[in-house]
Amino acid sequence: MENNKAFTLTNGGKAFFYYYCHLRFLPLNHRYRKNIKNFFVGRVEKDVAPPRLSGEELHDVVSEYGDIVFGLQSGKQKFPSFCLTYNWVKRSIFYELPFWKTNLLRHNLDVMHIEKNVFENIFNNVMDVKGKTKDNIKARLDLAFFYNRRNMELVWDGSWVAKPRVSFVLEKNTQLLVYKWLKSLRFLNRQASNISRLVNMEECRLYGMKSDDCHVFMQTLIPLAFCDLFLKGIWDA
Repeated sequence: MENNKAFTLTNGGKAFFYYYCHLRFLPLNHRYRKNIKNFFVGRVEKDVAPPRLSGEELHDVVSEYGDIVFGLQSGKQKFPSFCLTYNWVKRSIFYELPFWKTNLLRHNLDVMHIEKNVFENIFNNVMDVKGKTKDNIKARLDLAFFYNRRNMELVWDGSWVAKPRVSFVLEKNTQLLVYKWLKSLRFLNRQASNISRLVNMEECRLYGMKSDDCHVFMQTLIPLAFCDLFLKGIWDA
């Protein structure tokens, strides 16, 4: 909420970018807090973790938002102090229940869909899928402001710009080996859908991946697919 340290990317435009925010949760004497080279360039983290609010405290906060319209008629509601004192875009209808503030768990995360999102980001970045990778021109421009990654910065030469290939992106011939391997995969009955049918060899892409497929890929296939293709330092990280 108001204690977060998220910021907006200059070029990427992502409104809530939480890079570097995790260091405040480390012990005060942790070496990463003073690492001004490998995290946020030139910054030492001195802040401690923000307080964890109780259910009653959260209920008092969201009760100050005024009248909330729930359901299909809600539309996009904006509150006067949005992005100033808090970054919530809505109040859950569950807070209308009188016992909700006393629950130990007042929210639940859809792990399968989160895992699908994580898988797609990892796979699309590693395989450099056109239009899907997060390693784009805007990301490289922002990189020069916040990180110490000189080998990843854009190279300008008059009328053209080059994006240097980085170690976590596989070369084209290696990518083709991964897709050929996926095309030949066979699973036990009911373990997963037939992932080989989702491989498009002509476009070198995966289509129609379900949450269950991404789960199997994240838990089982990624180590098998990439362990021998990366440099040792990349795989260990």
